[in-house]
Amino acid sequence: MVHNISSLNAIVTGGASGLGAVISRRLGEHGVNVCINGLPSDQPAAEVICKEISEKSNVKCTFIVADISNPQACDAVVAHAVKELGGLDIVIANAGWTRHAAWSDLDAFPEEDWLKSFRINTLSVMWLFKAATPIFKKTFEDTGRAGVVITTNSIAGTGPTGSSLPYSVTKAAQLRMVEGLARDNGPWARVNAVCPGLIITPFSQAYGEERMKALKQESPLKKEANLEDCAEVFMMLCQNDSITGKRITVDCGLSKVS
Repeated sequence: MVHNISSLNAIVTGGASGLGAVISRRLGEHGVNVCINGLPSDQPAAEVICKEISEKSNVKCTFIVADISNPQACDAVVAHAVKELGGLDIVIANAGWTRHAAWSDLDAFPEEDWLKSFRINTLSVMWLFKAATPIFKKTFEDTGRAGVVITTNSIAGTGPTGSSLPYSVTKAAQLRMVEGLARDNGPWARVNAVCPGLIITPFSQAYGEERMKALKQESPLKKEANLEDCAEVFMMLCQNDSITGKRITVDCGLSKVS
């Protein structure tokens, strides 16, 4: 069954820029109250987006500065959303971390950067889920409606590609996290992942014009994945209560099935 998500409450980590900003706006258009999470550097953009979402869609929108690389920050994000929005029904675990480095350069990432990648790209999903669990369980008991967690993964999680080796490894681990959480926490929660291919964001432009052009040509559709198309998959997963433990790839065919 497909549910109307109007009047529900959502968190979007990394929701002030790139795909996260598009998801935040789309949730607002669906009548969802939104809590955007980001770093201090995201605050100016987040304030603009929150004002836009609130005025355009007549919903609540708030921003919290928190570094989700630790469980205390994830707890704080959930607590802030509940306080400011009045509840929590949807968590979009969109924030991620990487930097560009040659896969052959095994010295490019010191151990602390590997651990940072694992904390943000993998463990933050579990920490946010744990913090939201009591709320999701209570809502399910009262209404029969499952809480929703959707992660922004990548085709780097489904195969050996992407900006760096640590990014690909920790995104692959995130997919197993999604499967495990979904398997053992139904029926009161649904957990899924969306795996974009090349999308045009401030980060992806660091690939350089030639590399992005080559990636577009490698895909059967000869283009990048549209941000709005990606966001629409998140909206579908928020509304469709028959899908859990799955990943949906939106990549114009870039990660071809052999």
